[in-house]
Amino acid sequence: MKRLGYLAVALAIALSACTRVATTQSGPDTGAGGSAAPGQRHSWTHPGILRIASLSDPDTLNPLLGTFQVDTDLSMFWGGYLFNYSDRDELYPELATTVPTLANGGIAKDGLTVTYHLRRGVQWQDGVPFDAADVAFTWRAIMNPNNNVQTRTGYDVIRSIDTPDKYTAVVHLKQRFAPFVNTFLTMSSTTYPVLPKHLLAKYPDINRVPFNSAPIGTGPFIVKEWHRGQILRMVANPHYWRGAPKLKEVTYQSIPDENTLTTSIKSHDIDLWYNASSATYPAASHVPDTRAILTPFTQYTFVGFNLSRPPLSELPVRKAIAYATDRTRLLETATYGVNVAGEGDQPRFSWAYNAALAPIPYDPAKAKATLDAAGWHAGPDGIRTKNGTRLHVVFTTSAGSALGNRVAVLLQSAFREVGIEAEIKAYATAQMFASSAAGGILQAGKYDVEFSAWVNGTDPDDSTTVMCDQIPPGGQNIYRFCNHELDAVERVALTHYDRATRKKSYDRIQEILVDQLPWLTLWFSRRFDIASVDLKNYKPAHSVTTFWNPWEYDI
Repeated sequence: MKRLGYLAVALAIALSACTRVATTQSGPDTGAGGSAAPGQRHSWTHPGILRIASLSDPDTLNPLLGTFQVDTDLSMFWGGYLFNYSDRDELYPELATTVPTLANGGIAKDGLTVTYHLRRGVQWQDGVPFDAADVAFTWRAIMNPNNNVQTRTGYDVIRSIDTPDKYTAVVHLKQRFAPFVNTFLTMSSTTYPVLPKHLLAKYPDINRVPFNSAPIGTGPFIVKEWHRGQILRMVANPHYWRGAPKLKEVTYQSIPDENTLTTSIKSHDIDLWYNASSATYPAASHVPDTRAILTPFTQYTFVGFNLSRPPLSELPVRKAIAYATDRTRLLETATYGVNVAGEGDQPRFSWAYNAALAPIPYDPAKAKATLDAAGWHAGPDGIRTKNGTRLHVVFTTSAGSALGNRVAVLLQSAFREVGIEAEIKAYATAQMFASSAAGGILQAGKYDVEFSAWVNGTDPDDSTTVMCDQIPPGGQNIYRFCNHELDAVERVALTHYDRATRKKSYDRIQEILVDQLPWLTLWFSRRFDIASVDLKNYKPAHSVTTFWNPWEYDI
């Protein structure tokens, strides 16, 4: 899972990804004239060649080492995972044939052994057969301390992997870990595709090997050339196990300017602008002969509180901030209605979502009454004091983020209305999101109130952000929030494999989070794409990456 600064969100450079039940919400084709007849293409379309663009340039083509969202997105074209995650919010077999469960025996009754049956007849793009040795090797590569992988969470619970034959991998766990199947070499919050043992096992580490810029995978497209900062070109893999894909070629361009991207989609120099900023929605959603696609996604944006610092350590202060925040107005003015309202950390389309959560109302009068009751009384200038201390907070955001600055200014005004003085302070994204050891503002707890976003995995597991033992440097609980009832419920959710038990746990977790407010959720995201009306079979998924079925794309 990744925390996103809103400069990073705007640049689409963070990793993403809970088991979901949702439908993609798509806008109508907004073209005014120029529509091709059924079965025909427009003159600007290059038949069989899909031209994709976005803001981000990949830092590597190997997701084991990458830190950008785009690394995962592009891996869906050339690489292979045990499972993809479909637009119907379910694991979709790729290199494995069956999703292991307790019911089908794939997960042992004690929860400590998980068996994967692998697909026969799959070849690496250099012609070498894929088999179970590649799965075991990839785990060893992730655990190799010399490799600069993003995280080993979910892989460090593995005791060993047996390969009794070429098409079976038996994973032995040190302890029960319910999110395992949604983590291991699949569409988790940190995506690791299966790697070719025959190409990479010879290296003591894979940090600087040629594979990282010219990978050999099992996917539907073969990487032919990559010019960093310019273009990535991939061609159809004629030996893909599903059969040759419908497209002949896919090109990806990084265009780090939203105005240029808008011009490119209007002139039809590109066919798909994916993961566009909500700030571009008013103009880019009405380009002729394109369709605007809004896809609910496992990402939420919030105002986080540092509970180790007064006055945020006081629950009434946090509740007053929540009552003072007009989230409906923020949705309309800051995101142009692209994103959607919600509480807690599970989106509405998740099986883990608690539909009984009562929304926190916008109620400035209640905010004032809450502060009065807590002993914070308004002074002559309207700012409240308690025992001689002014109710002053520092609102931290990412430098260069137009959205972050806009939200900060709006909330600064809202806070003042109820007697809270807010000072806005912006930090470079690298400084704000650096590790605790490197003095990162959030990780080291050098803030009062902060604005950022979080992308969850395909499993609703949120333990790293909320449990007492996950306070940095041991995790991502930057709020310094510790609630022993929540910890106990999290342990149930992490060690029980049946969904009913886990659902009950996550219902209670969400209730505690909304009641105790380590953060205030501002909105849940919808991914915004602009696609040519000639593009067929693009069915965005709702978690990790929208690109789950590229072998079906056609133009």
